[in-house]
Amino acid sequence: MHCQLRSPERTLFDGEATLVAAHSMEGEFAVMTGHAPLLAALDTAPLRIKTDDGERVFAVDSGVLRVSADGVMILAQEAIAVEEIDLAAVKARRVEIEQELAEAEEKDLLQRELALLQVEERVVKDHA
Repeated sequence: MHCQLRSPERTLFDGEATLVAAHSMEGEFAVMTGHAPLLAALDTAPLRIKTDDGERVFAVDSGVLRVSADGVMILAQEAIAVEEIDLAAVKARRVEIEQELAEAEEKDLLQRELALLQVEERVVKDHA
């Protein structure tokens, strides 16, 4: 099945996939060839795309996944491939955010960024 993963900045994956594993607000699910049409809101979590050549793993910050007769389209608010993640920079930024959270009045944006950083750390530890 054809699969595309896009963020506002770029296309991260555009090719054939045998399986796409993603996380909605309700839990993890997988899509394979012949899957029924689906529209799902994605949570901030890892996204795995399996191909005949192996597996690609991404940290995704929310978005939508659509399954149609044309394949799978994933539109992510933000996404990064596991091989592009700088773990030292992620850990340093996480420490900064945790300190800022203690003093911040408006915490929503910081908590969202922290959630993505935690996913990036997990993706590197589990898949790099």
